[in-house]
Amino acid sequence: MNRAPTVREAGTRVDEPDFDALFHAHARRVTRLAALLGAPDPEDVAQEAFCRLYAHRGRLHGGPDKVVAYLNRIVVNDVRSRGRRAQTARRSAHLLPVPATTPGEDGDRQAVVDELARLPRRQREALVLRYWLDLPLAEVAEAMGVSTGTAKSTVSRGLAALSRALKEEL
Repeated sequence: MNRAPTVREAGTRVDEPDFDALFHAHARRVTRLAALLGAPDPEDVAQEAFCRLYAHRGRLHGGPDKVVAYLNRIVVNDVRSRGRRAQTARRSAHLLPVPATTPGEDGDRQAVVDELARLPRRQREALVLRYWLDLPLAEVAEAMGVSTGTAKSTVSRGLAALSRALKEEL
């Protein structure tokens, strides 16, 4: 079953074999996307995204690119929602702060990942979608639910903040 996932235009429905192929083609990528967006449980986010996609498969219109874009949007929204719930729980729990961990032996790569995690949520989303998924700005904007101009400025601000943080660390 090594064929590319397809969406049938006439029925606008993702059939079972198509969904299986879509899952196998994108499961690892979606899990890594969730992890890079800051989800503490990226496997759960990926599983939930595919469950939601499966539940809505009868209402999907367009080609495979639209289905993958919808899957990306589900992941971004789910990570946002989980982050908001966690933030609300932290506010009401009165927890003591946990000391920051030291960078691992990966050196520069770990430093970039650490600094990426410290960026504001929107900037982190924009940078991960743009440079890790290598999406064009229009698709970044679509996944984030913002205009293309907003996506472009968010990417620019995120890169500037990441650059400043990494220069300070050196």
